Amino acid sequence: MAPLIKETLDESGEVSFVSAGVSMMPTIRDRKDVVTLVKPQGKLKKGDVPFYRRDNGQYILHRVVYVNGDTYVLRGDNQWENEYNIRHDQIIGVLYSFDRDSKTHKVTDADYKLYVKLLPLIRYIRKYYYLAKSKVYAFLKFLIKR
Repeated sequence: MAPLIKETLDESGEVSFVSAGVSMMPTIRDRKDVVTLVKPQGKLKKGDVPFYRRDNGQYILHRVVYVNGDTYVLRGDNQWENEYNIRHDQIIGVLYSFDRDSKTHKVTDADYKLYVKLLPLIRYIRKYYYLAKSKVYAFLKFLIKR
């Protein structure tokens, strides 16, 4: 599928497809949302979501969390670990919009931009929510075994 995406981007400058994977949740839902990519116009900036090819051949859609000189540090919205040293030549396309429940959300929309700015706070809250949730489950499991 990825070679077809690259070919279509090269020919028309834009391509849409149903996303697969959970690394970008809650922004992009697995096999439910349609993402539209465009060819990258110059250097990416923090908050952009490139579709890129890892050196091992995997194709990934993750968010830029840092621009580090000539490379990028990327991470999925639903992940905790950064991926370092992604080169610009690995970037195939960049997220332009996604369709959810018959509504198109463009990366230029004010509500999307606000979400991206709040993402560090949201990640912080989610991290401690999941930590607390796991502690509660462990405690309940302990009580049930007694």
